[in-house]
Amino acid sequence: MFVKTERKELTSVGVDIGTATFHLIFSKLVLEKDSRSRTEKFEVAQRDIIHMGPIHLTPLKGPNMIDFEKLHEYLLEDYKSAGLALEDIDTGAVIVTGESARRENAESIVRILAGEVGKFVAATAGPNFESVLAAHGAGIVERSRETGRVIMNVDIGGGSSNIAVCKDGRVIDTAAINVGGRLIAFDSDGKVARLENAGQRVAKSLGIEVELGTVIGQEDIVKIAGRLADSLLEAIMGTTESATTNDLMMTPSLKLPVTVDEVTFSGGVAEFIYEREDQDFGDLGRYLAEEIRRRMTRSGLELGRPEHMIRATVIGAGQSSLRVSGSTTFLSPGIDLPIRNVPVIEPHLTINGSVQENVRTAIENALKRFD
Repeated sequence: MFVKTERKELTSVGVDIGTATFHLIFSKLVLEKDSRSRTEKFEVAQRDIIHMGPIHLTPLKGPNMIDFEKLHEYLLEDYKSAGLALEDIDTGAVIVTGESARRENAESIVRILAGEVGKFVAATAGPNFESVLAAHGAGIVERSRETGRVIMNVDIGGGSSNIAVCKDGRVIDTAAINVGGRLIAFDSDGKVARLENAGQRVAKSLGIEVELGTVIGQEDIVKIAGRLADSLLEAIMGTTESATTNDLMMTPSLKLPVTVDEVTFSGGVAEFIYEREDQDFGDLGRYLAEEIRRRMTRSGLELGRPEHMIRATVIGAGQSSLRVSGSTTFLSPGIDLPIRNVPVIEPHLTINGSVQENVRTAIENALKRFD
């Protein structure tokens, strides 16, 4: 006999494998039947984090490969620390973000991790999708709904800064730029041990030659961080006119159809911006944060504070990537179920103008947000 349910609890995991770090969270999601819907539609009524794993440096095997064996070992240890087994997880998302999404084995890693449980959504997140996840995880999407303010969240990781403009509980515009704290990293002797293409190009634009194994002076490190901060501020303002900024942009510039009331920062570099962290991790992070803070003060933009910082993207992946449909799903004949990792977009329709044009525009914008 089929028994209908009004409420369901799920244990969810979010895994974010970023340029600089990777980490996971476990959440308890409460689904409740939507009383306003005529179908069996459920909404996520409650999201609670039940365990946050430690922050690990993303292990690399050479310049273009993620060390999967080491990564897998860390993840299993985190499950053990949380007191959970793979079979305890009902749903979740494995997201590879930033420069890590460009590694040669990124796609195979998410497929392997998702396949272990068979209940994960797996994706190498593009820059716009990463912006959306971070804005949800930082609490900014919900805050825009509660306050009625237009809030921009800028998630700065190791390899990219992902920007989302939020209004009335929705992300209305996104952009991303190759500005991050780990574009250049150093070993204990001060020699360059990690060098991303974007970091090398920015240094070259300043007349600074950077190669693996070279030593960069403190003054030059500050100059590089300053140039990166200049480009990020241009991206935030939607005025991407300089050659360096245009070179670093990963997406089209923000359209900024509305006035932004407040700017918040999440991601690893945000920990330095809000002075929650002062440790030097042998990269550009601390210097970049100082330069951004100076420019924000001069810009006149209001600096807000997000609910979550370094874990914003993984929280967004673990808590905000789940939607449950009702009984209105249409399946074409001949589909062999189950189908996994199918991208789903959510068009936001308006009531103004031509219905056909509104539908087309809404779908195009949704495709852009989710890359």
